[in-house]
Amino acid sequence: MAREEHVTIANLQASGVLELLDVELARALGAMSSTPDLQVDLAIALTSRNVRRGHACLPLDMAASDLASTTGEVGLELPEHGSWANALLESELVDHGPLVLDEKHRLYLRRYFELEHDIARELATRSTPNSLEEDHTWLAEALDRLFGDDPKSQHRRAARNAMDHRVSVLCGGPGTGKTTTVAAIVALLVEGRLREVGRAPKVMLLAPTGKAAVRLGEAVTRAKKTIHAADEVLASIPGEAITVHRALGMQRHGMRFSRGADSPVDADIIVLDEASMIDLGLMRQLLVAAPVNATILIVGDPDQLTSVEAGSVLRDLVRASNETWWRHRITHLTKTYRYDEAQPLGQLVAAIRDGNPSVIDELLDSHGSGDVQWSSLGDIGDELDRAAVKWSEIVNATEAEEHFRRRAQYVVLSPYRKGPIGTRQLGVAIERRTPRVGLAVHPIIIEENNSEIGVYNGDFGMLFERDGTLGATVQCAPGRIENLAEARLPRYSSAYALSVHKAQGSEFDEVLIVMPEEDAPLLTRELLYTAVSRARARVRLVGPREVIAAAVRRPARRFSGLVDRIAALAP
Repeated sequence: MAREEHVTIANLQASGVLELLDVELARALGAMSSTPDLQVDLAIALTSRNVRRGHACLPLDMAASDLASTTGEVGLELPEHGSWANALLESELVDHGPLVLDEKHRLYLRRYFELEHDIARELATRSTPNSLEEDHTWLAEALDRLFGDDPKSQHRRAARNAMDHRVSVLCGGPGTGKTTTVAAIVALLVEGRLREVGRAPKVMLLAPTGKAAVRLGEAVTRAKKTIHAADEVLASIPGEAITVHRALGMQRHGMRFSRGADSPVDADIIVLDEASMIDLGLMRQLLVAAPVNATILIVGDPDQLTSVEAGSVLRDLVRASNETWWRHRITHLTKTYRYDEAQPLGQLVAAIRDGNPSVIDELLDSHGSGDVQWSSLGDIGDELDRAAVKWSEIVNATEAEEHFRRRAQYVVLSPYRKGPIGTRQLGVAIERRTPRVGLAVHPIIIEENNSEIGVYNGDFGMLFERDGTLGATVQCAPGRIENLAEARLPRYSSAYALSVHKAQGSEFDEVLIVMPEEDAPLLTRELLYTAVSRARARVRLVGPREVIAAAVRRPARRFSGLVDRIAALAP
């Protein structure tokens, strides 16, 4: 595109910035107006593009700089901010039409504005204090028993927040004890409900993906063994978590839910884990479907990758802590128990999270041994040979349980699905190198929810051929492994290598991360942090040091107005 060239829908489509969907939406909505305006059409197309990229809206004042940073084009001349806003305000498509322009000149497709508004409304509606335990003697004793007697304890503060508020947020990085704290908080809430109403409450543990639900259920089951509470209390804490989609009764093709305001979920206490993965639509549906008197605990790491679909809900909930009415509902856990912060892996995770490339450089300089190792892309062949040895141990496991146990020990991650270092190419290269013994097994990951057979996005599985028939075994939940005909499976893909997004919600003993030869806007601090923090023990980074450093310096950005909606609807 030539310097200082006026941007049009046609030239943005020709350069690949806009897709056909964006162009067709602008055309369709523009046709609804009795006074067509090219500035309005361009704004619609760019808003559609932003939604595809995970944003909720198009901020007019940042549109040009964002377009330049994500396309590499300089001198793109969009309409002047003021005249662009006036054109939109004068359009009949805005306000009562399919578009909304808010007071800060952020343009929305109406659906996404309403999602933000509904989330803020639900939070404000649930802002009245919990009616739970007013016996402060019992509460003080229970807090001491479950969380210790340190009044400054972050875990204790999180528990008090959950007791005091119908909705609270618990944030923390990997290994900060979020799940252990959650189990103890649920025990406290159960005790409170038992004292208040004389019956055990119904507890629902939720996660965005099947794999994350498996991990949550396993972690809560382990944590229950350490909780000092009555048997009746512990029996009320489920040992199994389910996906948000399943809890909401998502229909097969994901467009409708059976649970909503008129048919709420059957739960008194709701825990939502891995909330950074939850988009605007799913969070809105969950809040609407939760009984009005339910206690909701939202748990996650706001420094991780945000949802694939539009929104950055958890991050916005944390950012909204400047609002007085919302501030005391958020607790941050800062001490990590998984990593020794004096060791390289703990230091690497912290340096990426804090955006400190110089520390990362020092760690990678000593890449010969230990729990953090680095090599250049020139060594990719050796790394894939090593990966093949790991995968041979996995695919040649003779029992399904052993196969899935070994799957939790190792993973290969890439930022991309396509291209030279994308998951497809890496997967093919690893498979070719992997020696097999006995029954041929191919690892897969489920990419679509199917409640009819109990298989969900993120579940791990394996394909095998026996007697000329292609079958599948899928790990659906703790202790539940399903054997199915391949034809019954929802959409799936090969899992020799996973995208970072696909690995979110899972943990592995060792992680191999392959970075591309050249920098790109997709490579963000949050992506690298999410990838590295999948590791429990060891990380191997492959790729140019300058690309790794550039990613650390590039925080992800999601355009949203949810913080302002929360402020506007303050009770």
